[in-house]
Amino acid sequence: MASVLDNYGWIATIVIVLIVLATILLLMKEGVDATKITVTGAVIVSLIYMFFMNWEIGFEENLSYEAVPHNFLEALARTINVEAILIIFSVSIIVAITRGAGFFDFISLSIVKLTKGDPRKLMISLGGLTFFVSMFFDNLSAIILLGSLTVVICRQLELRLRPYVLFVGINTIIGGLPTPVSSLPNIIFFNLLKPGTLAKDISFISFMGYMLPISIFFFGIATAFFFFIYRKDIMIEVPDEKKEQLRRINPWTGIENRMNIWKSVILLGLLFAGFLLTSIQVDATLIGAVTKPMNSIQEISTSTHGFTKTIFEFPDVAFVALIVAIVGIFLFKADLKQYLEEGVEWEMIVFFIALFVLMGVLTASGALSPLTNIMTRFLTTDPATGNIAIGGQLIVAVIIGVVGLPITGFLNGSSAALIFSYIFQTLPTGILPGLWIGFVLGGNIGGSLSPLGSITILMTLEILNREGDRMSFLQYIWKMLPLTLLFAVLSIGYSLFLIGVGL
Repeated sequence: MASVLDNYGWIATIVIVLIVLATILLLMKEGVDATKITVTGAVIVSLIYMFFMNWEIGFEENLSYEAVPHNFLEALARTINVEAILIIFSVSIIVAITRGAGFFDFISLSIVKLTKGDPRKLMISLGGLTFFVSMFFDNLSAIILLGSLTVVICRQLELRLRPYVLFVGINTIIGGLPTPVSSLPNIIFFNLLKPGTLAKDISFISFMGYMLPISIFFFGIATAFFFFIYRKDIMIEVPDEKKEQLRRINPWTGIENRMNIWKSVILLGLLFAGFLLTSIQVDATLIGAVTKPMNSIQEISTSTHGFTKTIFEFPDVAFVALIVAIVGIFLFKADLKQYLEEGVEWEMIVFFIALFVLMGVLTASGALSPLTNIMTRFLTTDPATGNIAIGGQLIVAVIIGVVGLPITGFLNGSSAALIFSYIFQTLPTGILPGLWIGFVLGGNIGGSLSPLGSITILMTLEILNREGDRMSFLQYIWKMLPLTLLFAVLSIGYSLFLIGVGL
């Protein structure tokens, strides 16, 4: 079979790479329409790929399509991860419903009342709330909700905005680590991970088992870091009269319907419980019969020695998020048309569809093959065990950790997640989850390196600039560089530890 780069295809590959880089550079400029830029880039590279390259071979060799559709648009559509788009769609509706119910206003006032305006307790509480919210909602929604909330609280208490708003911004990234739905990079990584690729399959719960400990550790380090560099702004005392005012705050003020707060709790509880259930399988051994399929539950039946073993798998994360969104609409008796028009982040959805296509074509053109080949050379099979050698996995973990920081920091986490996921798909099967976790950390934590690496950091600076506490790109990078480098070193170390102990 001819290579995808035959017949001068390498020229088209270079052009595609240049267009992708140009698209990324344009996305770095302030005030541009990210969706239009990304859609334009995706359309151009798709046309180049279709007319100047053997696209069928490219999809087969570099995207591992088992059967490549003969229609180009159909093949191109397969680069879009529908589950990831469905999660973004569903969660945005849930955010809109709970926000409209006043749930987040209630939580914020409760925090102010409980901390009594103590700057130290307030810093930890706002960071902790951001961490928790970012575990289940997309980072953009988290920074929009909690960034504005932080400004209001700081203004009321006459505190400097910068340390608190920055801490909230950083914690949207840290809080985006623990679950497969807690950040857009995680959604991409989790949904593009093919079953059987790893030595041990990853479920929602097992993902949390890997990521939650390091996330909590990062939160502690970030807290200590901010307390040190902004100690003059945090280690201060609030006047007694201000404390007295805070004691009289009633969190229920402004809540039109108190029942909506409890409905929000129920809805978020259903979301979390549903996500946990996606990791559960129920095995049933029956005699002499095959159980009929059950609606939304996937059934796999095998017969052994006269017995029929049925394995029930609960719906996946995307389906659960959609079901909970529908439940929320009925629970709150919401206007579906209104939430579809105002609640859904349509621009974000179109942006990510275009981004999937852009990075899919980049990968299919063979542009990532050199980096993939370097990593594959280290992932050799150990003749004694028949498994991928641990030493090679350790080397690849270091490579992706070092390369991942600048790529994510200046490319943006979602683009990096797509690139890393496509690279990972080409690596040999049987790799330990610890190496994949290194890829996930590399595609997330580098986002704190610069405002270009994460939309939440960009939004954080916009909030500060809007409120008169201006902070430039270079000022941010210089201030946060020590923390980001520490995160990067710890991420590599954690991945090496997991690989070393066989996890």
